[in-house]
Amino acid sequence: MRYLCRAMGNQYTKEVEAGTYLPLMEAFYTIQGEGFHKGAASYFIRVGGCDVGCHWCDVKESWDAEKHPPTSIDHIVEEAKKYSDTVVVTGGEPLMWNMSPLTSMLKERQMKIHIETSGAYPLSGEWDWICLSPKKTSCPKTKSTP
Repeated sequence: MRYLCRAMGNQYTKEVEAGTYLPLMEAFYTIQGEGFHKGAASYFIRVGGCDVGCHWCDVKESWDAEKHPPTSIDHIVEEAKKYSDTVVVTGGEPLMWNMSPLTSMLKERQMKIHIETSGAYPLSGEWDWICLSPKKTSCPKTKSTP
């Protein structure tokens, strides 16, 4: 993660490592289109950065964290709250980053928080729903981080 933070600009290295800034690819309000919560109004937060590299990935633009501006989680949460009480954090691979500060802030606002992850990195943050999609090249990790 330290390499990715440096690539995104030294001025944000500490903030990204702490999880108070995240490389935000895009964020948008939509209807969840798949899985158990299909049909639910949701605000998607797509975090940049992924080193899993699945050849079938439909969002390869998310892989390079350097291309996505480090964005304050204060801003991300305030935008999310305008649209829905359910947030889906996806990527890229969101668990490359410390998700604890983001999920704490969302929980303070009584929001439901879902994540879509390969599980290739240890779980961080507090989640209401975890959509795990393991990959052959990067097996799921079993330990959580605070």
